[in-house]
Parts: sequence; structure tokens; C-alpha cells
Amino acid sequence: MFGLFKKRKKESESYPSKSDEYIFKWYDLDEGNPFNKRILDIRSLTQTMLSFTSDKKVAVLFNEQRNSIGEELIDVKLEGSKTISTHLVYPHNGSKMEGAGYKAKCMEDKWDIYFWNGIMYLTRSWTGEVIYKAETNVSETNFTITKIEYSENEYTQADPSLVIDNVHFIVLSHAFGRPFPHRVPKALIAEKEIALYSFNQFGQNCWYATYDKIIDAIVIPRRTE
Repeated sequence: MFGLFKKRKKESESYPSKSDEYIFKWYDLDEGNPFNKRILDIRSLTQTMLSFTSDKKVAVLFNEQRNSIGEELIDVKLEGSKTISTHLVYPHNGSKMEGAGYKAKCMEDKWDIYFWNGIMYLTRSWTGEVIYKAETNVSETNFTITKIEYSENEYTQADPSLVIDNVHFIVLSHAFGRPFPHRVPKALIAEKEIALYSFNQFGQNCWYATYDKIIDAIVIPRRTE
């Protein structure tokens, strides 16, 4: 049976160099794969890796931000930012979205999410850096992301649609707690390279990588264990 989760264990982020330390497997659309995308199972790395920093300032920043509700982010400017339009819809009860929507619980957890004045701020948990600012509209039954502001990196410069997939994945996997595949750039070829990119981007909250766009990927029920 295709097990969705494996028991977590800790190891140093200075990962072993032997190629057989981790086992990665591609699953096509059959083979018990619950998603409608071809996926790479990277759990052997993302669910065992331990994050740490030798920079005391970063450790202090991480700890200080555990008590933040993100008010300091209101009207923050992203240097050299670009915007991309989208239409991402998520269920919601209509209540006002304000304050912390998701907080990292450990250093293997790489994202915090805040809502202020109709903007969703997705920030790196270690530094507090705002990576994405998403404009949202709230109704009685859902909230919709209509536009995302971001600063480019080498991957989003090559393919801006990766921004939409990244935000969609973070919302589903972090705010909603859903096991969900995340999209990786096609420039990444080696399986271990994919897994390390995934862990650096999303920490322990990623399980399956895909080259496919994920906006229409099947969403399976929330983890209950």
C-alpha cells in the first residue's frame, strides 16, 4: 500500500554523501499513487533531515518570531518585486482573516503565514523575510488569492508560474495541513538534488515532488494521525 506518511526521525542537515543513504521512488499515475500527477517520493530525506544554524543571530530571530503575529509586515516593500495574477480558491467560513495563519513549530518548518488588511504574507521562519505577498478576497464560503507579489529568483525568472504553484502548495500543506505534491523546476534532474531543493524550500512539510503544475492536483483528506 502507498503509505502517505512515515515516522519522523532526526539527522544532521550535513547529510551523508553516500548515494544509498536515501531511497527515492517515482510513482506514475497508477501504483497506488493518490494524486493525478507523476510524483517523486522524497520522504526518506525530508522527513529525517535536521535543520540547524551556527549563526546565533538567526537562531534568536527564529525564536523571537515564534511570538510574532506579523503586524510589523504591514506595508512591507519587496525589493525589485514583480506581480502575477491568479485565481486560487480555498474554503473558508467567512470570518475575518487577521494575524497568524500558520507558525513554524521547529527549525525544520520553513514558513510562517500571516494575514493583514487583505494581504497574506508568506515569510521564511528563520529570518522573517517576506517571500510572497498575496492579495486575498474573503466571502462567506471561501477566500480567493487574486494576485501575488514576489521577488524573482533564478527559477521564477525562468518560469513565473512556479510562484503560483509555490503559494498554492504552502497554503494547502501548511495552513490546511494537507499532504500534497509540490512542483520543482525542470532544471533539477538528480533525485537527491530534487529532494535537497525541496527540503530547503519547504522543510519537513513536503513529501512528494512533481514537474507538473499542481493547480489542478487532487487534494486528499487532512492527515488525522
